[in-house]
Amino acid sequence: MEKRTLYYWACIFSDQMQKGMAYAELAQTITINILNFRYVKSSNQYHSTFHIYEDTERFPLTDALEIHFMEIPKLLVSWRNHTANPHEDRLVRWLLLLEAADNEEIRNELEEIAMKDPVMKEAFEKWEDISRDPHALAEYHSRRMAILDEAAAIRKLSYVNKEHVKKEND
Repeated sequence: MEKRTLYYWACIFSDQMQKGMAYAELAQTITINILNFRYVKSSNQYHSTFHIYEDTERFPLTDALEIHFMEIPKLLVSWRNHTANPHEDRLVRWLLLLEAADNEEIRNELEEIAMKDPVMKEAFEKWEDISRDPHALAEYHSRRMAILDEAAAIRKLSYVNKEHVKKEND
């Protein structure tokens, strides 16, 4: 995952370069990974941000690289434990919106917030419009199935790898 992320970051960063352009003109490139699985094992935080720092004194080399991992399973735990509050944190609100279709409790809380937040209200209205469009709904379900299939394949691969390592160690 980290190499994939760096690869995508590098592609976006390098695609900015045009003939005759100075390196100083390259803009900061931010990669945002919204994950439906736990990835950053050394942290229970749902949002981790990475930069390039000097090892000893921790000063940044550059601000050109910034990588975010937002892990939905960790967010849901934080939300259930009331340590992530969508009423106070816009990022929590928008990330929870990704789960609202499948979780009535989240949907109800976000609908309450939408009464006070015009942008969230507009998102809910667009979502409802899409939900009424059979073609858009079919595309949504198709994409959702692909995501679920990919998650199942990752879990299976992880299980197979663990079993393989276990057999080698026995």
